[in-house]
Amino acid sequence: MGGHTISRVITGSVRFGKATGSLYLVWLCLTIIVNPVGAVAEAAPASAECLTCHDDSDDPVQSPHQTLGCVGCHADISDGPHITTPKPVRCGACHRKSHETVPESAHATLGGSGPSAGCIACHGSHRIQKIVADSDVICSSCHGRQAKQMAVGIHAAGRADKTRNLPTCVTCHTAHASKSRRDAVSPTHRSQIHETCARCHADPEIIAQERIARPRVVALFEQSIHGQAILRKGNLAAATCTDCHGAHEIRRGVDPASAIFKGNVAATCSRCHGNEAAQFRDSVHGGAVSRGISAAPTCTDCHGEHGITATRAPGSRVAPLTVSKTCAACHEATPVVEEFGLAPRRAGTFFESFHGLAVRGGSPVVANCASCHGIHNIHPSSDPRSTINPMNLSRTCGQCHRGAGVQLAGVRIHVAPGFGEHPWVTLVRRIYLVMIVVVIGGMGLHNGLDFLAHLRERWRAEGRPDGEPAVLPEVAHRLFERWTLNERIQHVMLLATFTILVITGFALKFPDSWWARPLVWIERGYTVRAWLHRISGVLMALAAIYHLAYLFGTQRGRTQFRCMKPGRRDLHEAWGMVAFNLGLRLHRPRFHRFTYAEKLEYWAVIWGTAVMTGTGFMMWFQAGVLTRWSLLVIDLATVVHYYEAWLATSAIVVWHFYSVIFRPDIYPMSPVWLRGTMTGEQMARDHAAELEEILAAETVSSSLPGDEMTSPQDS
Repeated sequence: MGGHTISRVITGSVRFGKATGSLYLVWLCLTIIVNPVGAVAEAAPASAECLTCHDDSDDPVQSPHQTLGCVGCHADISDGPHITTPKPVRCGACHRKSHETVPESAHATLGGSGPSAGCIACHGSHRIQKIVADSDVICSSCHGRQAKQMAVGIHAAGRADKTRNLPTCVTCHTAHASKSRRDAVSPTHRSQIHETCARCHADPEIIAQERIARPRVVALFEQSIHGQAILRKGNLAAATCTDCHGAHEIRRGVDPASAIFKGNVAATCSRCHGNEAAQFRDSVHGGAVSRGISAAPTCTDCHGEHGITATRAPGSRVAPLTVSKTCAACHEATPVVEEFGLAPRRAGTFFESFHGLAVRGGSPVVANCASCHGIHNIHPSSDPRSTINPMNLSRTCGQCHRGAGVQLAGVRIHVAPGFGEHPWVTLVRRIYLVMIVVVIGGMGLHNGLDFLAHLRERWRAEGRPDGEPAVLPEVAHRLFERWTLNERIQHVMLLATFTILVITGFALKFPDSWWARPLVWIERGYTVRAWLHRISGVLMALAAIYHLAYLFGTQRGRTQFRCMKPGRRDLHEAWGMVAFNLGLRLHRPRFHRFTYAEKLEYWAVIWGTAVMTGTGFMMWFQAGVLTRWSLLVIDLATVVHYYEAWLATSAIVVWHFYSVIFRPDIYPMSPVWLRGTMTGEQMARDHAAELEEILAAETVSSSLPGDEMTSPQDS
């Protein structure tokens, strides 16, 4: 691009022929004779005088240097016409800072020798051009291929609008300090590319001016697995901006020629992830993308675009705890399901299953969508290559459930209440729902009437004349033993294990509840929850076994068991209590050792413990169960375990808590479970018949010599 030099004028090699050169010599001699020598040195020639010979007048006039004049650069020329050859122009005299950086740049050797040879190569000699404004045109003379690529890219679009803040060559490569992309300090070096792109894509002003839709791409990249590999590990083989978007031919994502066009993403990723891309292209998703189905997922739909993280990282879209939500984004989207005829409620039924609940609860090892369907090599279930093809299900399920795969191969997996479940499971579910409504509703009605009856009794007591006590003073303040220390310890054991079982059990079903969150916050919280539940279940089972041994192995236990047996009298007392609560009778029944309410609760605990222990162990050791029975057995055990838990918990809250906490004459709490005794006043109200037997036995015992009689409750 360099222009001609002034020295060429002297020889006449550019502008003049031989005849013209001779005339010039004659004119020069006459000038020397006529004019004194000193007059030549009085003033430097004007630019117009220079242009008498050097008549390329368009060049300097249109350049940024037009106001300097010829001698502004050719400072050693003091006369004109001149014979001596001008010295090479030193651009550094004015452009010192730029001139100092050129020798260290990739363009240092351009344009031949001389202090400003490199300047002329890009800027020209007289028609100096501004690189920032016209860099694409100037650079294209050497970098034609790159210039053509950039011309069709997004950065060149709208270049005619000078108000836009669009990048040019020097925006990325810089002007005078441009270095090879292999130079570690170059802004186009792989370690620096993201920072170069950030000059625009992280600049709030440019983002606002150009209406860049994604303002956080640089920050996301720096936090991604690719960005961290470059920034922290110095791995220059990791993908950076130009690997995906291109270097010069950067196109919009909607452009079919773009490297990040949906149909091209897999090919772009395959440059690094060849095996995964090959599996994807052969999958049901890859086939759909290749057919131009825009709703089908490609690499970036699952892994993300700029913020891609390691597959096991907590924030990754494909981490074990989040991959199912990623799949649900399409497989639960009604438009996608309806348009492409996908099986409905696949993700929803998964999240309602044990696997889905465990995922929601924070289990990193439980099966998720990818565990069964595959990752990149996903095929329809009808495809023999599919991991969920009926011929392959036993092997797929057997990865976790060893020996149980055969039983799982022939059953429906994605089921939910009212959606594809076995009729027997539906029947058991409905029976339990009716039972819960009837039983808990009946308990609530019973306790509501009892509450009103106690209020009525309190009003009557307030109107009772002084001196008319409800029970004899010497009996009212006596303490009568209800529970021994052994029995109280058994109750505490039951209380503790039951409470832990309720919290850890329902935390599986409702992991987002406030009371379940602490278990999720704990690292590997699901495992902690699971083992707390199992240990508590084992302890409750051991406590139940001990209780049976206590009942039949001790005299006290046998006595308690005989008193706890239900009988016809309990029906009469229950009816009498209901009649009293309704105001149909003036006095409540006179109960013995245990009331019908206490017996109902006791036998409900016995029943619930047996059912929950049995079904719990079946679910715990389901692999062994499935080697002998079908999955239906596990499904039935699961539904029974779940709804029995609701029944038991509701009964404790509605029935037991009312009896020992919220009943007006008990509130705020019955102390029997702590100290094991009950006052005579409470005995007269709740166990009047037993109190009479105790007092009668004491009267008889006091009239006999020695200790030949025992109280009724110990006989």
